[in-house]
Amino acid sequence: MINKIYKILSLILSIAFISGPIYAKSTVTWWAEANADRDPVFQAKLVDVFNASQNEIELVMEFKEALNDILRTAMIAGEGPDIVETPGPSYVKEYQEAGLLSSMESYSKQYGWEELLLPWSYSAGVFDGEFYSAPKTYETMIMLYNKTLFAENGWSVPTNLTEYESLAEKIKAKGMHVFSYGSTGWQPTHEHLAGMYLNSIAGPDNVYKGLIGEKKWSDPEFVNAVELLRKHMVDDGYWSGSLENYYALGWDDFHAQFGNRGAAMMTIGTWTFGTTVSTFADITDDWDWAPFPNLTAEGGDPSYLLALGTTLSINGSSNNADAAAKVIDYVFKNKAIVLDMANDFNFGEFVIPLKFTADDFGDNVNPKVKRYLLDFAKQTAQGNYGYTTWTFWPTDPGVHIWKDMEVLWAGDITSKEYMEDHEKLWKKARKDNSLLPVGAR
Repeated sequence: MINKIYKILSLILSIAFISGPIYAKSTVTWWAEANADRDPVFQAKLVDVFNASQNEIELVMEFKEALNDILRTAMIAGEGPDIVETPGPSYVKEYQEAGLLSSMESYSKQYGWEELLLPWSYSAGVFDGEFYSAPKTYETMIMLYNKTLFAENGWSVPTNLTEYESLAEKIKAKGMHVFSYGSTGWQPTHEHLAGMYLNSIAGPDNVYKGLIGEKKWSDPEFVNAVELLRKHMVDDGYWSGSLENYYALGWDDFHAQFGNRGAAMMTIGTWTFGTTVSTFADITDDWDWAPFPNLTAEGGDPSYLLALGTTLSINGSSNNADAAAKVIDYVFKNKAIVLDMANDFNFGEFVIPLKFTADDFGDNVNPKVKRYLLDFAKQTAQGNYGYTTWTFWPTDPGVHIWKDMEVLWAGDITSKEYMEDHEKLWKKARKDNSLLPVGAR
């Protein structure tokens, strides 16, 4: 009788083994900022595809309104998702210093992540010598221009300060604004311009030295860059015709102004590609883009400014860290999925800094966007890059660079005084050990 029962139990176990696993899958949770347009794409093209690709892990992506506030509260309480998504390195720094994130150094070595990512983006995730933050989206500042208008007038994209200012005067003589842009709806827009001028005039090498403390932010090259921006903004009205107009324009306004020839050019981030394509869809003019020019007297090659939009980390309280790492690895090793999703978002989201080549792209990617992605990867891999304030500036100096810019533009302080105050905040940040990672140049 006992032998018979044993045989029956063995048969049941054998059937169970053949038909599927006995144990439940590991569940990995990932919280993302809620967005009605993006959420279905993430669910269909990432979550569902990943879950169908294997039978060990169940990925659950939860879309949260006001993610940053909810996430901070959960993390402090020792809870939250397995995969932690943040808006950038300054948020990672806060969680990492508080001991709320797991180091991903061992996973990076196991899966070879450093070889998959552009070098600068990997370095931006290394805190205290270990990898804590994987890049989910990168971006940079560019200069859009009305290609048809430039051809009609025989204008060329400037390559130095003289050409830049000469072109500006020609555009103004035609009754148009030089650039379209504005800060309504997002006051930190000022830092976009500040970063471009610091890198284009003082130069990326000097900005790097400022970041690592080998130069003071009150040094003449930085003061001169900020003063030239003040002159071009306040005295010359390069952006939307006047400082007042710049303050008054929002996203829809300055795109419309650029599209209807109210301005010949627009300084903006690469998050604009989708809106720009839509703006020009029903008009005969064509548009194009170029890196923001080198504004030294002698000119030279322009540099792409490095910026991370969102990052991925593993929660220090996660019980499924190994499974979470497998999810991140799956993303990094599936370029086709990344590009397909990024294309759905007009390359304003999920643009992971992988080492893309021309063979990675299908025919459905806008040729102008494809050119940008390939050139960015090529140039930055060769070390030709600068730095954005929202990725490499600590919190207090990062706020000061845009908030007190309005005080400078109002004429209440000089550029020298502004940068002296900026240097004081950097000294405090160094003393408080609140600096963000900057890879060796």
